[in-house]
Amino acid sequence: MHQPSVAIIGGGAAGLSAAIAAARLGASVTVLEAAPRVGKKILVTGNGRCNLTNTAVAPAAYNQLAFVEPVLAEYDADAIRDFFGELGLLTYADDEGRVYPVSNAANSVLDVLRLECAHLGVTERCGFEVMGVSAADGGFQVASRDDETVSADAVVVTTGGGEDSLLSALGHGSIEPVPVLGPLTTELPPIRGLSGVRVRCAASLLDDAGEPVATERGELLFRDYGVSGIMIFDLSRALERGRTLSIDFFPDIAPVAFAALMAERAAELSWRRAETFFDGMLQSRIAIAVLRAAGIDAKTPVAELPCDSLASLLKDFRLAVTGRGDASQAQVTRGGAPVGEFDPHTLASRVAPGVFVAGEVLDVDGRCGGFNLHWAWASGIVAGQSAVHFATRGDLA
Repeated sequence: MHQPSVAIIGGGAAGLSAAIAAARLGASVTVLEAAPRVGKKILVTGNGRCNLTNTAVAPAAYNQLAFVEPVLAEYDADAIRDFFGELGLLTYADDEGRVYPVSNAANSVLDVLRLECAHLGVTERCGFEVMGVSAADGGFQVASRDDETVSADAVVVTTGGGEDSLLSALGHGSIEPVPVLGPLTTELPPIRGLSGVRVRCAASLLDDAGEPVATERGELLFRDYGVSGIMIFDLSRALERGRTLSIDFFPDIAPVAFAALMAERAAELSWRRAETFFDGMLQSRIAIAVLRAAGIDAKTPVAELPCDSLASLLKDFRLAVTGRGDASQAQVTRGGAPVGEFDPHTLASRVAPGVFVAGEVLDVDGRCGGFNLHWAWASGIVAGQSAVHFATRGDLA
């Protein structure tokens, strides 16, 4: 009986999970990786701890809700933890739902993946830079830059974010890649002197009408170019819809209550000057920036402070966003292959039968906190299984 063969292009998170899923169904699997070793990116995820999923995984955490829903319905957070549990990996979830290996070491995740691949007879071909995929003898020929070829009955493309010439050559469209989950650049005068200051707050991106298009809470880090921190990384996903950042330094207090608090504080501390009014309330450098933004001289008596306008400023401190920060700091890339060209249940190409995709090569991105790695594992498993079904039957019916 013919053993189905599957070529996995890309040896990252999606590629390795696809390889395991395909090999478990009896396929002969070859992983083709351009780098000297597989899984290099896995080792740097989660600050080297590998935040591999999140207990709150749901379609709403992604930019393509309807497309990711079938895969996430089949492989939720528990299913992915079970997948790794079968590989021998022990995991735990922190208070925010982020799931890590108990070892707190990303290499533990890569080790169990590679061990399972070896146990299942998966072939790793590293240093294999794929230059093209072509139909041949009812299957495919995958050619490298060095004129090596690998034959397969089905192909899974998991080449990560960015422009994918392989899929384009097969007839697929491409959405221009944009780095997301990264820092933002802003106007600088209002935050002069704040680089390195961290503050727990809420922040929103506002559209041209001043309406919030996305809001996050957490720790914000001021930088010499703008703002950073996990909450900013998540907000960066909505940059195309909003270009003004509004910071609420006291998100747990309603605006009316906060205005009353400020008035009461001014009455009690009327003997102070503006330069010390915020002592005990704000980090000193933020206090300076707020007074500067309000146009208030540091020597102004507290009794003369415009408390209502200061309260409004602290609840809505605005910065014009000028763009995205250093792309090398971005965690994922939005764009790539349009999801409408693939079946959301099998991740099969609607353009090139026998070709499947998984991971970041698709125009799919999620929040910080393990959501993007979850998509890589889950979509990899589905694509790997679907590729074997196609290779065995010649279709997915």
